[in-house]
Amino acid sequence: MFKWIAGGLAAFFSIRYLSRLQRASTNITSRIRVRIHKINLTGIELKAEVQLQNPNPISLNIQHPFVKILFKDKLLGSSTIENQVIEIPENSQKNFELQIQSAGWLTLIQILGTKVVSDIRSGAPIQLKIQTQVTTRVNGLPYEKMDNIIVQL
Repeated sequence: MFKWIAGGLAAFFSIRYLSRLQRASTNITSRIRVRIHKINLTGIELKAEVQLQNPNPISLNIQHPFVKILFKDKLLGSSTIENQVIEIPENSQKNFELQIQSAGWLTLIQILGTKVVSDIRSGAPIQLKIQTQVTTRVNGLPYEKMDNIIVQL
């Protein structure tokens, strides 16, 4: 009889803990900012600043974020994949600064158009409406967020 009671209590607390972890992973929020870092012969180098916030009363294990930059659903560039798990303590946040190497100039011309690429190369002021996609895993559960951002040069 004692085994059944102990087993029931263990199952109850395990289910309660797992449901708190799942709820915590859905409460996480992310913010992203993108800026043009460098313009060189190979293409455009962007910097993405990702801020992951944990407003929960428990700490979370988060996979290092992966960022894709899209323009009209076509890939402009992405960050590198890092196999690293980071712990974010309760009620805190972590900031990540990621380098995003874009495709070469030929691909950029095909995606953005010749006018925009020539404006970028000449340094003329432009505004690009891009989409960002942040992908990570929170306590083993997938997390993905899309944002629309305007990048100015």
